[in-house]
Amino acid sequence: MTGDSLDTDVNHVIVDHKGNSIVAIIDSMDLDAIYYKLKDQMDPQTIDIDKAYFIYNDFDRIYHYDWSYYENIRRIKNRTGKMITIHNDTIAFKNIEFTGNQIFPEILVASTNDTSFYMPMLDIYKIQTDYSIMQYAAERGFWYSFNSFILSAALDTRLKWDDDRRFSPQVWDQYNDLLPAIRFLGANRSGPTYESVSYLIPISVLGSMIWDIWKDKRSFYFHPIEKDEPYPRNMYVFSLRHITEAFIVKTFRRIERTKIGGVLFGWIRNKYY
Repeated sequence: MTGDSLDTDVNHVIVDHKGNSIVAIIDSMDLDAIYYKLKDQMDPQTIDIDKAYFIYNDFDRIYHYDWSYYENIRRIKNRTGKMITIHNDTIAFKNIEFTGNQIFPEILVASTNDTSFYMPMLDIYKIQTDYSIMQYAAERGFWYSFNSFILSAALDTRLKWDDDRRFSPQVWDQYNDLLPAIRFLGANRSGPTYESVSYLIPISVLGSMIWDIWKDKRSFYFHPIEKDEPYPRNMYVFSLRHITEAFIVKTFRRIERTKIGGVLFGWIRNKYY
């Protein structure tokens, strides 16, 4: 995406996940980087596009959203809480919705006094939800511990592999250790590892929730109040699934930009779309 010529007199603000801001003139953007110049310098500079939380200009027009920005918005929706504006006003709400306008984003606020109103997204500094947001901590704690048991069982199976035995019995013997007594499956006794599973998973869930409460993960930050004042917490959302999907998409786009890739993808589109 190339910046418009009219934007040469407009400040662009690049906000990273920590709330640090760069005031500059954006020249262009691609899959990997943002190219810009500082107003008091003529030397072009770059920043990894994955480090940009969002970008806006003097006219409150949004140029770019990071995936973490969208994910944070998704987690906030349909919850109660309070927000703090860049003017230091506090507004309690019982529901919040985000409009689909990506250039001039607004939010629909259902306040606690039974009134609803729209306000610009860039007027919001902080949104703090209720504790129902801890569902994400509980899910994370469960899957971290559960996957750890599955992976450790797979590794143990590989280390104890017997080439003289069939595949299915060896795998079943290993994962059977993780199961409780299930008589209709032929498991009359709980597996020796089941006791560890039964108490380590709840501990992991509880620990994950305590961690998120301590780190105040129910608070989400958007428009910085001061240029050199970072957010109280990092707004980056780690997702292995998103990282993998983004890598695949970028790889295919790079291939498509090559001469052979362009021909191949063009043929696929003409044939199947």
